[in-house]
Amino acid sequence: MKENTGIYIHIPFCVRKCNYCAFLSAPSDERTREEYVQSLINEIGMRSVTDVCDTVYFGGGTPSVLKPEQIERILDSVRTQFSISEDAEITIEANPGTLGDDNDSALSTLKSYRRMGINRLSMGVQSMDDDRLKYLGRIHDSESVKRDIALAREAGFDNINLDIIFSVPGETLEEAMEDIRQIAELEPEHISFYSLQLEEGTPLFEQWESGAIEEVSDDVDRETYHRGCSMLKALGYEQYEISNFARMAEHDGQHDGQHDGQCDDRRSRHNSKYWSMTPYVGIGLGASGFEHGTRYRNLTKLSDYEAAIRDGKLPVEEEHVNTAHDNISESVFLGLRRIEGVKFADVPLEEAGLTRDEKGFRQYYKEAMKDAHSFEETGHLIIDDEGIRLTETGIDISNSIMALFV
Repeated sequence: MKENTGIYIHIPFCVRKCNYCAFLSAPSDERTREEYVQSLINEIGMRSVTDVCDTVYFGGGTPSVLKPEQIERILDSVRTQFSISEDAEITIEANPGTLGDDNDSALSTLKSYRRMGINRLSMGVQSMDDDRLKYLGRIHDSESVKRDIALAREAGFDNINLDIIFSVPGETLEEAMEDIRQIAELEPEHISFYSLQLEEGTPLFEQWESGAIEEVSDDVDRETYHRGCSMLKALGYEQYEISNFARMAEHDGQHDGQHDGQCDDRRSRHNSKYWSMTPYVGIGLGASGFEHGTRYRNLTKLSDYEAAIRDGKLPVEEEHVNTAHDNISESVFLGLRRIEGVKFADVPLEEAGLTRDEKGFRQYYKEAMKDAHSFEETGHLIIDDEGIRLTETGIDISNSIMALFV
């Protein structure tokens, strides 16, 4: 069955760059933000998709630094240019502390989001320990997290994701588990559980490079990950991707009783497109997209991006037309991120003149399957007549396994 297209919109602004952040984002003034919003709207007008789009995702940066009316103008242009399904999942990322200076203004912002059709909120909480939040360079504290979640519920949000970062230098295993417990107490429908990566060019990387801090060891990182996964499952979350967890069916509908109890409703429909080779449009500075078998990335320098838009040109910096091998290998190594793994029937083997089944897969990956069976023997990979998937311990060495199929 053909999947609907998704739309990703990048907002490259934040209040302050976090100490670990290597994303394309930076502080900005009001004029810069307004000029960028107009450039986004103009780029949207240049894009053309004939398929129905069923997800829209505002990512960043921190999209909530824009005024609600700016978000609404962008959404209006999206609805004008694209065919958006009535049941579309429309997500906005928002950091605690950016929704308003007080309860009334924050509630007003959240109600504005709901009124314009945004129905999923993804919040970068990262930790519920105030000292650790300061260490990470976050602008909020744990109380503002609790406040914003309560206000989001009051505004009518019943689909909320909260991010957690673990393996922060100096953090103990017990402290990481306490973060999970406190975040789960807020009863989000979805939790993303990420290991901190020390990225070059960030303050934390520079501290590590100078010897001021020690990186968490692989052994501790993996123990924290597995303990965290076990705790989240015990708390009623189903793991559906290496780092993502959704509420299990029996917990759904607890806020308004209007949902049908399907766990899939609480998985990120937009992010799931990335792991299933579904097309998505990338809009904005540095945004990536995948359309008609071509992967592309937009310009990453703001002045270049806006100049291209003024000249009436799509702001694409680089693009790559996928080969048959690209499509096959990407469907496998991206699909292995999902807990359910890869079904042979979902791999586009017909592009190589083979059948979409186990026989065709084994024929295409004749050499790789020798090593794959070695991983199967060590308990890192499961191979059956329907497909392949990583085991819990296989996740720890997922890069090595995925590399077999590149």
